[in-house]
Amino acid sequence: MMTLDQLGLSKGNTPILQNISARLPAGQLTMLVGPNGAGKSTLLSLLAGLSLPSAGGLQFAGDDTRHWTRQRWAQQVTLVPQLSQMGFPLSVREVVELGGLAHATSVVQLREATRQALADWDIGYLADKEVRLLSGGEQQRTQLARSWIQIQQPGSRLWLLDEPLSALDLRHQRQCLERVRQLQASGKSILMVVHDLNLALRYADRVLMLCCGELVADGPPDQVLTAERVSQVFQVETRLSQGYLHWL
Repeated sequence: MMTLDQLGLSKGNTPILQNISARLPAGQLTMLVGPNGAGKSTLLSLLAGLSLPSAGGLQFAGDDTRHWTRQRWAQQVTLVPQLSQMGFPLSVREVVELGGLAHATSVVQLREATRQALADWDIGYLADKEVRLLSGGEQQRTQLARSWIQIQQPGSRLWLLDEPLSALDLRHQRQCLERVRQLQASGKSILMVVHDLNLALRYADRVLMLCCGELVADGPPDQVLTAERVSQVFQVETRLSQGYLHWL
């Protein structure tokens, strides 16, 4: 379990995130929601160890993370960022193989894990193509396959997904959610940023709602995503009918 304790981040004198306390239990899918600019991607960068908090701290199973090495972060936490721009002409296979670098893996094991990840994310036919020449959805599936190798390692415990469904078609959105359920069953923790609140209502075990850099709600989906709160935070008149949110 990762514990966020009064987590905060400031740039200069400007607070970006303030007083965020929450838990990410093992075996649960937590979805992170909030309007644009709420601080969702910034929070994920803190949880992945890419940024240092200005206040508060993070503990992983009681272990303080402030002195973790980069390798330790990569062994424990896997991040799929919202945008992944490749600066080098790597093939899909080469990008996916990067997911095994944080863990001591033999060449034979890495090749087998890569082959399986390519199949699991339906990109085996793209293995030899340069990533930069692919469509947005194909690039997203490549990054998901890379992270899939990393998160499935025995010591890796938290999968961070920043809008992983945004570039995917319906079939591959469903595939991604099936992979999430598969990881939950193995006891991993998942934190996923989504904009589709009805998706959160249907699939999340827990929802965190950010607004203006603060955590304004944390709990079961039906308790967090009420019509009144959604209308207030997103500034769109909303009603709840038959278990779904509707914009008026």
